[in-house]
Amino acid sequence: MDNIKDENLKRLGKFIAEELINLAKETDSEDWVEENMRDHTIGELARCVTLQNLYLDREEYEKCAIMKIRIMELSDKLDLPIDTDLTNLEDDEE
Repeated sequence: MDNIKDENLKRLGKFIAEELINLAKETDSEDWVEENMRDHTIGELARCVTLQNLYLDREEYEKCAIMKIRIMELSDKLDLPIDTDLTNLEDDEE
């Protein structure tokens, strides 16, 4: 970056910003909403899986079952095949 003058760097930054703005104008706002909703749903799924693992470690099986149901609902909504079979609770590290 030492061999790029500040003036050229500013021009490059302005060019990139203008192109990003032009691309954003070409997309529908609905595209952004759909992506945000999917991202939010994936984040919620990750949170539920984390909580399920926490409850499993604490042997709070009622809460674990609630998280299992929520994980199944979210995975169906996202069309993600997730194995939520909790019949085998043993560690695989034996």
